[in-house]
Amino acid sequence: MTTIIDAIKSLDSNAQVSVPNEDLDKLIWHDDNPNNITIDQIKTKQAELIAELITEYPMQLLREERDTKLREEVDPKTCEAYNNGTQLSDDWKNYRQALLDMTLQTPTLDENGNLKAGLELDEIYWPTKPE
Repeated sequence: MTTIIDAIKSLDSNAQVSVPNEDLDKLIWHDDNPNNITIDQIKTKQAELIAELITEYPMQLLREERDTKLREEVDPKTCEAYNNGTQLSDDWKNYRQALLDMTLQTPTLDENGNLKAGLELDEIYWPTKPE
């Protein structure tokens, strides 16, 4: 979750503030707000940070799942081929490349700024692991 302090720190990394209960009406500037940051600027920045998070989160999950598959499925096969003095089979090379290429997908937003279906992890087409 993006907090009000995250938004303020994004506007001024040196800001010294506290925001009891995330209530902007209770915002306390401990450094007298030297950059004259307004409440509207804080609200706008927080909305931007939330939108960024919503857009990036599915891709972060995709990368994490992809990296797990690479680490647990492809790496052992690569090591096995190396240790045997052989090449990784074309099927495994293609599978590895397909996993790497998954991050070329980009999330798209609908007219309301919400993620369109298709990048939920359970709706993603994952390449088939070779036998």
